[in-house]
Amino acid sequence: MIINVSKQRWFYFLCSIFFIINFTAIAFDFYWVSIVPIILFFCFLLLFKVDVIILALAFLVPLSIRFDDIGFGLGINVPDEPLIITVAIVAVFKFFIDEEYDFKVFRHPITFVILFHLFWIFITSCFSEFPVVSFKYFVSRLWYVIVFYFLGVILFKHFNNIKKYLWLYIISLTVVVVITLYKHSKYNFSLSKSYTIIEPFFIDHGIYAATITLFMPMLVCFALFNRKIGLNFFGWMTSLIVLTIFSFGIYFSYTRAAWISIVVAAALVIPLILRIRFNIILLTLFSLSVLTYSFQDEIVYAFSKNEQKSADGFLQHFQSISNIKTDPSNTERINRWTSAIAMFEEKPVLGFGPGAFSFCYAPYQQFKYKTVISTNFGDGGNAHSEYLNPLAEAGLIGLLSILLIIYFVLNTGFRLYYSARKIKIQIFSIAITLGIVTYFVHGIMNNYFESDKIGAVLWAFFGMLTAMDLYHDKQKKNKLIMHELQ
Repeated sequence: MIINVSKQRWFYFLCSIFFIINFTAIAFDFYWVSIVPIILFFCFLLLFKVDVIILALAFLVPLSIRFDDIGFGLGINVPDEPLIITVAIVAVFKFFIDEEYDFKVFRHPITFVILFHLFWIFITSCFSEFPVVSFKYFVSRLWYVIVFYFLGVILFKHFNNIKKYLWLYIISLTVVVVITLYKHSKYNFSLSKSYTIIEPFFIDHGIYAATITLFMPMLVCFALFNRKIGLNFFGWMTSLIVLTIFSFGIYFSYTRAAWISIVVAAALVIPLILRIRFNIILLTLFSLSVLTYSFQDEIVYAFSKNEQKSADGFLQHFQSISNIKTDPSNTERINRWTSAIAMFEEKPVLGFGPGAFSFCYAPYQQFKYKTVISTNFGDGGNAHSEYLNPLAEAGLIGLLSILLIIYFVLNTGFRLYYSARKIKIQIFSIAITLGIVTYFVHGIMNNYFESDKIGAVLWAFFGMLTAMDLYHDKQKKNKLIMHELQ
């Protein structure tokens, strides 16, 4: 009781001191003093409650706004990226000072391939055609990995934090989708408006659709297996409502890659039900890829007959996917892909440097592939492929590092689904894995990994799978072992 009274006295004393200081400062026009408590509170969270900041980021990322030029040719997303950078820097310093981290994380295959990926980005940045651009790319990739993967794994040691992170992001994203649909409805959901209506929260309708799609398998699982994962009636109804809203969001985004990615993720449910091993699925996909490559001339010829351009209707717009003759979006992708392959052929080992594609691809464009939206200066962006972009920028090993991440992430997700002893681990692991599948299918035709909206989800998803594999499933195994020993 004496201690409590003492604490109260100190509290009232400090509040009185701050009130006097703040009142005096305002009288002399020093208004900045008023924000001191906010700064101190943030510092407290940063040093002692970083998990709160990461969960707050899950809510803030979808609502963040892009500012393209803040000086020195730099752009930034506000308010999330300043927080991400600050948390990453403090986390590194705390690691070297306190050395408080579970090194078991570093022995996990997903962590190993991520570190290999970062190492190769650093190496290729040293030999880049544009070193400043490449090192900026490297640092940007690094702070997302630190915050959402390495800190994320520790955050997700508590399973409830996985649920909190997902729901915070979903709720925030729902707000954005509802606002976008409302604005879009004023233009009768026209295709032309879908490219810009997503501003200011998203800079590209493809990123918008890809982000929503990442959560579709999760929401379906929430709706179907609500009791098995502990969702009450309110949670179940919320899942159904959000799933409906997100479905409309994807439909009216007019993003064909998102539509395809959902179809592929849904098709993977069949081998999951049949419990077919991931390596068998991978071998099947590889065989189909070889077969497609073998008949590429025939496929290209068949596609060249399709002259259906992008249109407002679903069927017409979907049919335009295979139009590589007159649809500007598709033909420009061919231009970027052929440019990326030509760049790889010139520099197959180290590439042109991470982030350097848009500065280097112009001379590698072939006249027969250039389109009405091609530019002679090559200032149109990246290679529109999550695979060809690193191939051109970081060589064959750069592409291999991405493929290894995908392999070990998906392999971990499938393995958890097949062998986890807790039903909630099985459901969450496969929901997250199928969400990841949607993105990397989407990545065949687009490259959005550098977006804060995508990065904050994908790296967190990787961290969730790692945490479930290291901690949650193992806890059950340890309990079974102890029970047998008793």
